[in-house]
Amino acid sequence: MDEIIQAFGIDQRLIIIQIINFAILAAALGYFLYKPVLKLLQEREEKIAKGLRDAELAAQAKSEADKEKQVVLSTAHKEAEAVSERAKSAALVQASGIVSSAEDRAGQVIKDAEAKAEHLKSEAIKASEKEIAQIAILATEKLLREGSRS
Repeated sequence: MDEIIQAFGIDQRLIIIQIINFAILAAALGYFLYKPVLKLLQEREEKIAKGLRDAELAAQAKSEADKEKQVVLSTAHKEAEAVSERAKSAALVQASGIVSSAEDRAGQVIKDAEAKAEHLKSEAIKASEKEIAQIAILATEKLLREGSRS
């Protein structure tokens, strides 16, 4: 075997030194490059995992917010309907009050008009009676004058 090594010109010391150099280089690369790269990859993996967890939490929060929004909207619609119903009933009460008041006023106006008409009628009757009495007196006078001439 020594003959083969010498035939190819291989120096055993150089091979041993190369092996030692390779081991030192591999150890140095492992320590200075491989471990930091692994650490960097692990940190990146943790960031990605945290991002995924945060995205899931955000999706849950959005889902809960949507549910709460629906609840708030339905509550608001119910309250709006209740307010609308109260406003309608108040308007109906007020309208019936206004109609009742208008009917009362119309009745009062009719009563006043009837009273005025009755008063005017009685005044007209009195005036007519007065005129009839005057006409009767005049007719009687005329008859008396004609009776005294004859």
